[in-house]
Amino acid sequence: MQILSKTLIQRGVFVAAFALALPNLHAQGTGSLPTGHYVVTNNDIYRASNNAALFEFNRSTSELVDVKSLGTGGWGLGGGTFGTTQQAFAVVGTNLCVFVSDPGSDDIGAFNFETRVGRYSDVTGSGAYSGISLAIHGTTLYAAYSASVNIGVWTINSDCSLTLANAPVNTPTRAPVNGMAVAPNGETLVVSYGEQKVDSFAMSGTALTEKGPFNSVGYTAGVDITKDSKYAIIGDFSDNATEVEIFPILSGSALGASDNYNVASGGSDSNNIWLSPDETLLYVSNNVSLQITTLTFDEHAAAGERLTFGCITPPLNNPSGGTLYNTGGMATESAFGTGAYLYVAEWGDPSAVALLSSPKGGCPLTEVPGSPFVNSAGQWAITVSAYHPRPF
Repeated sequence: MQILSKTLIQRGVFVAAFALALPNLHAQGTGSLPTGHYVVTNNDIYRASNNAALFEFNRSTSELVDVKSLGTGGWGLGGGTFGTTQQAFAVVGTNLCVFVSDPGSDDIGAFNFETRVGRYSDVTGSGAYSGISLAIHGTTLYAAYSASVNIGVWTINSDCSLTLANAPVNTPTRAPVNGMAVAPNGETLVVSYGEQKVDSFAMSGTALTEKGPFNSVGYTAGVDITKDSKYAIIGDFSDNATEVEIFPILSGSALGASDNYNVASGGSDSNNIWLSPDETLLYVSNNVSLQITTLTFDEHAAAGERLTFGCITPPLNNPSGGTLYNTGGMATESAFGTGAYLYVAEWGDPSAVALLSSPKGGCPLTEVPGSPFVNSAGQWAITVSAYHPRPF
């Protein structure tokens, strides 16, 4: 659905939120990382003080606890595109860094877990069209700016502060970036444009060299890449279908021809996708029908046979006392198997994060009692990022 891949600004109710004091959840810089499992989602508050909601997963009760609001000091934009991941975790030494984009004020908020470190911007990078998409590889953060139509490269320092390594002006893109992912081998950056094009960039140090763009069958949104860095998987947006494309990543970082799948048994719309840690499943967020479609994935099968239908959930639950408008981005809780649990961003009134259990084999996905878990700090959360991370 093309309208969903575009900005969600001015749709629904605007919510202003203020940064809260951040008690010390875990000492950082003292030789240990947090032991808990966390989910963060950017609330992208419309033209007001922006924040991100930090949830902790309680395995004994199978629930998410909304523990902190991370105030960035910047402004949000009130939406963005479903394929745009607007927050990220990064492990640097014994510090757990959290990054939250502020497209309304054209900066990135950086946190040393519970402590705000600063806001970072460059005059040549602006996200004030449909957001700032973030991707991390090691100690490098890539930021795709939708208004200035380019990609900046930042170095993540040991204290979670950022240093500009390659200004956005040096890496123009064909159009505003929707989704973005870095190949695990650190050689290729793949982006989608919300149109019938995808693109790739060869990575060398902090330099990015464009190799495309390349034609796609559908209108491209979310991006994921296999552990061996051989395939880019793209979720397309469509009113009435689950549509996914697989592109070979060739030597030199160019992309091969699309292997396209239109899954008749899937739900409606497919902006967001997520590979299970063992790469046997591809989870698809059906943004319009409010479902999750699970596809079995076999990287080594022939073209046209890599994805097959597994199962589909009923429409996810409305948040307590409110309405679910669209499902959004996903992440898995465990680094093993099917991921054990699946986190799903829910854009609604209020915003929330759904929690679904994923059994061995991945089907059926089941929403746990009490899900979704309301995000008390904002409404515009459309993607999630998780710690502990998937191993690729």
